[in-house]
Amino acid sequence: MIPVEYLWFTLFLVFGIIGMVRGLLKELGVTTVLLLSLFVLKFTWDLLGEQGTAALSGRAPANTVVVLYYSITILFVAYISYQGFTLSFPIREMRGVAKAVLGLPGGLLNGYLIVGTVWDVLAQTDYLGLKVPYGSTGTMVAISENLTHLHNSVVQFLPITFIDQYLMLVLGMILLVAILLR
Repeated sequence: MIPVEYLWFTLFLVFGIIGMVRGLLKELGVTTVLLLSLFVLKFTWDLLGEQGTAALSGRAPANTVVVLYYSITILFVAYISYQGFTLSFPIREMRGVAKAVLGLPGGLLNGYLIVGTVWDVLAQTDYLGLKVPYGSTGTMVAISENLTHLHNSVVQFLPITFIDQYLMLVLGMILLVAILLR
């Protein structure tokens, strides 16, 4: 069994490649929407999270509610941001190698915000107690029991845990104002 963080790092890389194809100006538009959405998610969860888990206590465990709240919402917002109307950052459009080189960090940042959010909430809930087969022996092993030192080090720097919600709001508003003032 490979360490679970390799899956998350691979997904970050996929978003980096998407950023290379789309370019920095489109990626910064998605970043704006993601930062503002993460602010709203964290702010709303801090206000209403306990009430929501209490209301669903008979239907779903609290850990599942947290994971579904963040994961479904951020994945829906990301889908709409990438497939729907795209905000474009007001810089001159680039082509070729410059587009790819500058789009890579934008894509990696969006991967950090999207995949990092899902990873963060799953790690906070000990991967919901999920078990995976260990090799060809047929034995099942809980993901949370086989976390590496690298995983435990990186988890401290994921969006929900690491970035203050008001910093997300400020950065998102700065990017939004820059887009609107073009």
